[in-house]
Parts: sequence; structure tokens; C-alpha cells
Amino acid sequence: MHGTDKRAETDGSTRTDRRPVIWFEVEDFLRYFDHFRNPTGLQRVPFEIYVHAARLYGAEGRVRFCRLSVYTRQFKPIGFEAIKSAYLDPPGAGAPWKTVWGPARFSSEPAGMLGVIVRHPGFFLRILKTAARDLVDSIFHPRRFERLVRRGDVVVSLGAAWGFPGYVKHIAAAKRRYGIAFATLIYDMIPIEHEEFVEKRHALQFRAWLAQTMPHTDVALTISNYSRQALLKYAADAGWPLPRVEVLELGAGLSDMPAAASPRSIDFPDRHVLVVSTIEIRKNHRLLVRVWRRLSERHGADAVPVLIFAGQIGWMVDDLLADLAASNYLGGKILHIPDLSDAELRQAYRSCLFTVFPSLSEGWGLPIAESLANGKFCVASNRTSIPEVGGDFVDYFDPSDEDDALAKIERVLFEPGYLAAREARLRAGYRPHTWGDCVRGLIDKLDQPARADRVG
Repeated sequence: MHGTDKRAETDGSTRTDRRPVIWFEVEDFLRYFDHFRNPTGLQRVPFEIYVHAARLYGAEGRVRFCRLSVYTRQFKPIGFEAIKSAYLDPPGAGAPWKTVWGPARFSSEPAGMLGVIVRHPGFFLRILKTAARDLVDSIFHPRRFERLVRRGDVVVSLGAAWGFPGYVKHIAAAKRRYGIAFATLIYDMIPIEHEEFVEKRHALQFRAWLAQTMPHTDVALTISNYSRQALLKYAADAGWPLPRVEVLELGAGLSDMPAAASPRSIDFPDRHVLVVSTIEIRKNHRLLVRVWRRLSERHGADAVPVLIFAGQIGWMVDDLLADLAASNYLGGKILHIPDLSDAELRQAYRSCLFTVFPSLSEGWGLPIAESLANGKFCVASNRTSIPEVGGDFVDYFDPSDEDDALAKIERVLFEPGYLAAREARLRAGYRPHTWGDCVRGLIDKLDQPARADRVG
């Protein structure tokens, strides 16, 4: 779309199309890549939407991008090229964090801050420079966003806005000042439905954010019917009125944009089964460790493929990681690769035998859609939204029943012809919902007249 703020400003000042502009607010997305190299679903989903929104609607000025600066609390227009650069060549590639929870622990545990700063001065200096540039820009260009936004435009948050202190307060002020509407994407209600799966502070933070956000939201989007019903139920129980609540069906597949740097040459095992997700307690990796141990005992280690855990380390899995280390990752039958790029992940999908997704609770289940879009069969949990993603193309198991999981996976591995038959059915009948479809649906939902989904 637009490569610089100046270009975005020029385009806006000459705009004659007065249909409401959809502004994607991207600050949490950018700040994530200050700290990390590889995305989670909370970055992968927005990026695919940004890419296809820019391709489909950027030239006509129907969609634009902005950021509510965490440093100045001001809205700033931003070009799509800056967003693409952050994703493909992230400044956080050299960050010191070993887990996705690292920055939060750092800020909440002052005793450990000095040591991290001393060991990584360049990283923290870069963060300070970013903040300084923002402050200087706010002094010399304080009204850049104001010159572009129009009454009736829509600001959309697709990320983790609950991590931004005072976010809703600034959104509410912008609505009053500019006459804009606000839409937000709610991925799941897991911090409320299953507090045991998340850090306590995150559950408290999310609950407070939701209560503050809904009164100022004109359109609430969820990524599954399951999540929509969970939101409606929670609001009914709490006695809240809700805005219009729409389901946004996500796309499938990984970005086709080339990375800034050439991908590494990774030699994946000749026979591997793939699990794609952050390693956290909710994702239920421990179940698969037990299943792989039993498979090796029953069939011999040589007959069992390597199980690849592709994902960053999250929270509440210290005991799992310790057990894996103590067993030498089941004698090499489990391999953890935490930092695959999109190109490398695509390679992992295409070269695997099949995928497994044992999660206990989801808002959607993007790795299932990615697996099917790559023509790879998936064996998955039967919980929450997951059957919405896989339909009849996936074999399901109860993620709390180890014997059930073992039987379903064992069948795919050892029953002659079974995997080939399932793959043939997948190739013949599965039609992925594309990210272009997702974006068209999103714009259509945001263009509809406001209404409320009254509850209670």
C-alpha cells in the first residue's frame, strides 16, 4: 500500500471517495516484533489480513493503517511497508527473551532487570531510540492522523490490545474527537472460561480489558461460532449489553511474501509428524509425549516417526520441558524447533506425514486450517471450536483420554492404506477459505449498519 507516512498523508488529502475508511490499528503488532522474531497466531492472523487488505483495497484508499503509540498515546498513520518490514525482518530477532512471556516477567520482576540490561545493552538502546523517535515525531507532526481521518471511519484492532495500558480510554477519546467507529477482534474467551490455562495476571488483565472495551465497541468480531457463543453467554451472565457480534472466518495458508533474509536450510527428519503451536499447558503437548512413549514401546522406536514441536515456549510448561530434557526428548523421538520462519514452517507442513493438534481449548485452530490447506491430514482434539475448522476432514479424539488419542494416531501410522485414503478425500473435497475471502468478509461486516446484540 503506502511506503511512508508522508505518502499516506498525501493520498488522504486528495481522496475523493467518501466511503468510510477502515483503519487497521497495528501498534501491538509492531511492538511484538520489537521483542520476538517469530509470530504466534496473534500476529500471523493480523498480518495475513493486513497483506490481503492492502492488496484488495489499498490502491483505492479504502483501507489504511495507523498506530496508537504506546509512547505518546497519539494516533499516527503508518504505511504498509513498515508493517511488512516488521514481520519479515523483525527488529526483535536479537532480543534476549527465551519465552513469549519473557518481557512481561522482566517488567514485573525488577530484581532481574539490571542483569538483563547489562547483558543486552544494544537491544534496550534500540527500544529507547524507537521511543525517542516517536516523541520527536509527536512534537513536529502532532496532527498527521487528524488530517486524514474522517467522521464515520472505522478503527479496527485485530491484536492483543489488552496488553496496552489505557488503550480503551484513548479509543473512547478518539471516538468522541473524530466521530469514528471502533471494532475489535476477540480470539477466544479462554482467560475467562479456563483461568487454569493462563497466567493469573493475564486472566485479570483480559477480564478488565473486556469489561472496559465492550461499551466503546461498535462491532465485536469473533473467530468462531464457539467464541461468539462464549462471549454472548458471558455478557448475559454479567448483565452487559453488547454491540453487534459477528463471526469472522479466518483464512488458511501462510504468507507468500519472501522473507528479508534467505531461510535456513533445515533438514527435517525423513519421517515426522508435526505439531504447530506455542508450547503452553493449554496446548496439551504432554499428552503427545505420553502417546509417543507408548507407541515406541508397542512398535519399537525405529517404526515411530519423529514428533516435531514447532513453536515458541510459553507459560506453565517448566515441568514438561524438564521431563523432556531428562529423557533426552524420548531418545530423540521428539524434536523442538522454536523459531521456524513462514517459509520453513511451510516446508515442515509439506514434508510431514500428518499433523496433530491436541489442544484443550481454542478460539479457532489455525494450524488445522494450515495443515489442510497444505494437503496434510490432521488428527485433532474434539474440543471447543476445533471441529468448526476441520469438519469431516479430520479425525478427532478426546484430549483428556490418552487411550483415545493413542488409538486415533496409531491407526493413521500403522493401518495400511488409511492415511492415503484420508489424504485422497482431503484433496478431492477440501476447499480452503482464503485470506482474501476473510478480508472481503471483514470489510462487508464493517460496512453493515450498526445494531446491538442485546443480551440479558
